[in-house]
Amino acid sequence: MINEGIEIAYESEPPDAFTFIICECGLEQCDQTLKITKAEYEGVRSDPRQFAIYRDHLIADVEQVVFEGDRFLIVAKREGTPAEVAVREDPRT
Repeated sequence: MINEGIEIAYESEPPDAFTFIICECGLEQCDQTLKITKAEYEGVRSDPRQFAIYRDHLIADVEQVVFEGDRFLIVAKREGTPAEVAVREDPRT
């Protein structure tokens, strides 16, 4: 929810403009920020099972790496309960 608010605040910026979002990992105490463009973030969140996370925050038993970049990873929740929860709780729907 926080990152969707950040995205709205940058709505008038060009798609290649960088912003900082909060890591979308499942680690309870995480407060890392990620540098990402609006276009990149839209691509990640176009699938409710996908999230942008800090490189070392992968939870391998519930996530799989979809993309590995130099600034962040894109992960998808694994099929079954993790994916179902991600879809059900997607703030974009």
